[in-house]
Amino acid sequence: MNIGVDIDEVLAELTEAFLEYHNRTYGTSFKKKDMFSYSYHEVIGGTEEETRQKLLAFFNTDFFRNIKTVEGAKEAIALLAKKHQLSIITARPHFIRQQTEHLIESHFPKYFSSIILTNQWHGIGAKRSKSEVCKERKVSIMIDDSLHHAKDCAAQGIYVLLMDIDYPWNQATELPENIKRVHSWEEIVTEIDNYGKRTRR
Repeated sequence: MNIGVDIDEVLAELTEAFLEYHNRTYGTSFKKKDMFSYSYHEVIGGTEEETRQKLLAFFNTDFFRNIKTVEGAKEAIALLAKKHQLSIITARPHFIRQQTEHLIESHFPKYFSSIILTNQWHGIGAKRSKSEVCKERKVSIMIDDSLHHAKDCAAQGIYVLLMDIDYPWNQATELPENIKRVHSWEEIVTEIDNYGKRTRR
């Protein structure tokens, strides 16, 4: 089965790393629980362009280079890669491709057949939707933390596992039928196994 996997907040603790950088650099005290939106400027203040400049600086720091992996991700990806074809599908901008490839090679070596950056998050130039990439790659399941991307993929008939480890930015009272909220990588592995059994019937 072809499975798409997001990076930030799914494999890597980006928000935690960025907030640590921001707190140390600007004397703030933001925590992940404060992130009611994944549009960072809505939480930390300032304009979207000012936040973009902060992110550009952050991408060149050790806070970003030494980003932690999400608990259970390494073990789960190693397990899933034995049975499925995995592709990275991230909204990250093209200009951090090198850092992104280094992250994957360092923590998830040889587990992913491709790394696709859709350039939707603070990218300059052409952008692609994750659903478009999923359809092109014949992805059956997409693992993501963004409610926006989850709904986009679900509308195209792609089953989405919406990662939620107390993430304030992806809450909703109702979800489309083909989006399932999951709270750990252990739960993701179980759900993928169950999905495979259902589709083989």
